[in-house]
Amino acid sequence: MEWPPVTLSTQPIDAYARALASVDPTPGGGSASAVVGALGASLAAMVARLTAASPKFAPVAARMNAIADEAMQLFDAMLVAIDADVKEFDRVSAAYKLPKSTDAEKTARTTAIQGALIGATDAPMKVVELGLTLARLAVELVDAGNPNAISDAGCAALLAQTAARGASLNVRINIKALHDAELARVYQTKLDDLLAQIGLLTEVAIVKVERATRLV
Repeated sequence: MEWPPVTLSTQPIDAYARALASVDPTPGGGSASAVVGALGASLAAMVARLTAASPKFAPVAARMNAIADEAMQLFDAMLVAIDADVKEFDRVSAAYKLPKSTDAEKTARTTAIQGALIGATDAPMKVVELGLTLARLAVELVDAGNPNAISDAGCAALLAQTAARGASLNVRINIKALHDAELARVYQTKLDDLLAQIGLLTEVAIVKVERATRLV
């Protein structure tokens, strides 16, 4: 029997956290942001499943089951992102270590670095995109999910935003090093738009949760 490879995303949480605390630069903030996103997706799936399982919410059960399925797809994508961020960072590190004794080597090294930076930008950008989808699901769960789990739906929204904003810092630091200024601006514009949407959705979700849970 062939066992799947052991990756960061398949390690126990304590092993991952210890790796995060080590002197090694990977895993780092980008990978940790994806972990947070995976937890948010799990919470969203839980709220949706709790709602669908209750006869009281039979009219929305089909939609809740669909949300649970979508949340688990996000969970799987976030798991992939945990390892992808590390892989792309390691590519950047390897590129910076290439020889630069001759003009040809310098050119090859610069090309490799710039290519690796794009990969290291795309990986956390994916987490931001996934965060937007998760935030949308969280708002829907706040509105239509079982009110007994509304706090969990709110947490899912906050985790979506945290994952996205954490990942965005990695996007920003990488595009700052890009030589292609126009490409960097494209990334920046996309990032700003995604974060603005996530911020609005999260604010809506949290305001609703706080109103619903406030003492009379």
